[in-house]
Amino acid sequence: MPETYLCANCRATVTREFSVRSVIRTCEECGRNGRFLHTSLVDSLESIPDSDRPDEWETMPLDERFTDALKRGLIQLTR
Repeated sequence: MPETYLCANCRATVTREFSVRSVIRTCEECGRNGRFLHTSLVDSLESIPDSDRPDEWETMPLDERFTDALKRGLIQLTR
């Protein structure tokens, strides 16, 4: 079953036939080399209440949001 991953910088998507937390690759849309997060991780970030998000949340790339949320205990890894 194909799995979807989002570019941490521009949210472009790629699909792969395997399921991992993230993949590292160059994005065909924005040209940056970086992390593509599995959609389940992106969904968990979107479920964080606004009151728990730092002021700069909207400008942070997805991978920085993920790292911040993990460090502050706002999300937990289940995969």
